Amino acid sequence: MHTMKIVTIDCALKEVLKKKTLDIQNHEWNLALEIAENLKKTLLPLMPAAGLAAPQIGVSKSIFIYSYDRQLVNLEGVINPTYKPLGEEIWKGWEGCFSVILSEKTWKLAKVPRYKTILVQYLNLEGKSVEKILEGFAAKVFQHEYDHLQGIENIDRPDAEILSFESKEELSAFMQAIRQEDADFYKAPQDKNNP
Repeated sequence: MHTMKIVTIDCALKEVLKKKTLDIQNHEWNLALEIAENLKKTLLPLMPAAGLAAPQIGVSKSIFIYSYDRQLVNLEGVINPTYKPLGEEIWKGWEGCFSVILSEKTWKLAKVPRYKTILVQYLNLEGKSVEKILEGFAAKVFQHEYDHLQGIENIDRPDAEILSFESKEELSAFMQAIRQEDADFYKAPQDKNNP
């Protein structure tokens, strides 16, 4: 298990952020578990945090970790995910991304339209197929991390509203307020078969 350097939009490895990832195959299960551990170890010093995707540590594989409430205890591994919206209701909120906010030159947040409620499918770290309904913040984070697996950075989305900052300190202060707002929308995922 290793703490990895997060790939940022202005570093030498940035191209990995622009590529669609490859699904994890059955024979790659040990690799998937290693990636998940590396993601968790890398995210630990940044907690409380919402998630981190494999491309952000330089690995072009379809895996991420996320937490519906930014708490370590609720971090979950997600492998080969898909999702579909449940309804047309959209939530637009500010999103930070470690690949942007940890960069040396670009301090930006994006306000991105996300489906408020989604049905997600993926494999968990035990290799079991999972189907859950996510709402609010959990749905937003899942869609954000899923975008990473598609090679999409939130600040590059054509439907994103961008807010730029003069310094990391200014951005951090703004993010504190956003975290407090997001907390109103923390809701634990529901098992599709046992809501």
